[in-house]
Amino acid sequence: MDNQASIKAIQQANLEIYKSFETLDFSAASLYLTEDCDYITFNGTHLKGREEYIRVHEEPMNNFMFRGAKLEGQTEQVRFLNETTAVVIGTGAIRFRWQKKAPQSRQSINTTVWVRNTEGEWRLTAFHNCRVKRIGRFAGWLLKLGKK
Repeated sequence: MDNQASIKAIQQANLEIYKSFETLDFSAASLYLTEDCDYITFNGTHLKGREEYIRVHEEPMNNFMFRGAKLEGQTEQVRFLNETTAVVIGTGAIRFRWQKKAPQSRQSINTTVWVRNTEGEWRLTAFHNCRVKRIGRFAGWLLKLGKK
């Protein structure tokens, strides 16, 4: 298995999905998803399948506020489970056109599962997004207790 070529293909597919936030063409981005994909948004909403992905992204993103917005992020880790399945950890956030950089409050980390189809193309089949948040004092204290 050529992991480097697969990593490059997955990163390219991710880049095309990122571009959809600029172009607002979520139908084009959805071609990189499996038909039955599971997509969990940053707020815990579970989208099932390509059609729901398109609908839920197009509704809010086609208003004036999102015009010119960019989804910025990067692949942090790619782990192959076998020749046709990869788990990818990435980070990202939406930067609006009037911002120099995306605010820390919108930074997210995500876990995706990619599968290689019979044509050899990598497709996203599961996505789980989570906001990166600072741990509060109480939670930090509880975590310290657990280490003892």
